[in-house]
Amino acid sequence: MKVSVVIVSYKVPYHLMLCLTSLQKATTGIKTEIIVIDNASNDQTHMLILKYFPNVKYIQNQTNDGFSKANNIAIHQALGEYICLVNPDTILSETCIKSVIEKHQSIKNCGILGLRLIDGTGHFLPESKINTLTLKVAALKMLGFSKHYYNNNISEQGEGQTATLVGAFMCFKKQDYEQLQGLDEDYFMYGEDIDLSYQFIKKGFQNYYLGSEKIIHFKGESTLRDKIYFKRFFDSVKLFFRKHYSNSKLMIGLVSVFFHVAKYFKKIKMAKKEKTEINFNSVYLFSDDILLIENLKPLFNQEVKLLNNVERHQKKFENDLIIFDPSVSSYLEIIDFMIKQRRGNNLFRFIIPQSNILIGSDSSTSQARVMTF
Repeated sequence: MKVSVVIVSYKVPYHLMLCLTSLQKATTGIKTEIIVIDNASNDQTHMLILKYFPNVKYIQNQTNDGFSKANNIAIHQALGEYICLVNPDTILSETCIKSVIEKHQSIKNCGILGLRLIDGTGHFLPESKINTLTLKVAALKMLGFSKHYYNNNISEQGEGQTATLVGAFMCFKKQDYEQLQGLDEDYFMYGEDIDLSYQFIKKGFQNYYLGSEKIIHFKGESTLRDKIYFKRFFDSVKLFFRKHYSNSKLMIGLVSVFFHVAKYFKKIKMAKKEKTEINFNSVYLFSDDILLIENLKPLFNQEVKLLNNVERHQKKFENDLIIFDPSVSSYLEIIDFMIKQRRGNNLFRFIIPQSNILIGSDSSTSQARVMTF
């Protein structure tokens, strides 16, 4: 077995369907097993996998014990030479798995290899490559200054060494992972990817960012706007310092001061924040299925315009909503189109194959919306 793809799922059945559909194409020709481990979602996840993805290995946890523990259970059972950790709210291009394996094999002492993450509007997610977490970096991050947190020495489309990679997509050798402590189960959510990246570096490996390959990650980092995330980030920082730094007590004391200062200003900022309604001019459907038009029309209370392949590439889109039918376009083509059109303030939706579900996200900080037509 060459690759084991591990996905931890929790109450995102339709996001998972879209992810698995893209994964089937991304692993074509590669000896792969896909393992989905569900953290007690108690929803239709298992039923949908049985119906549409019978070849997926499914593990049902009885309780939600967090991201790290679920991954460790699945990795222990995995048979692949390589492990790819993939979030359920991602869409993979057809070339990404093959490319990251080939790149990983070409790099001496490669630990974790990550790739370029794109949000639901086609914009780059800077957390695709992160610097080492230090007191200065953590303090500035909580105060809203992320310049030193992200690795800006590598361009969006470039490649090179980086200290930290994000858990939305990680590729590493199973035998290398087994030399480490592994994903620390003291981290329930947030911080475990930073910790694992650091473990690989301490063991003498180098982590690597590959910007030529990209995937969509609907739920981008919340940039500490959400108060729950804000607290969890702070708790993860404390745990990381306690584990990896000898002067952790002093560092935790100092970062605590920054946390309380930042929390005060964050509270004021959030109180002033107004909700804005999402508007768009026209709705376009990229499909060959004309019957979809009438089914989609009630969702938007306006005409849905069908565009053929030539028209899609000739038209300039501005403040429009674009619906992709993956049965007529490759995921790589769709992702490239989104990147090309990202400056036009457009919105994007995906039809999940074999369903009447649309999924899309309208910012780097919002979870993908599910719509039934």
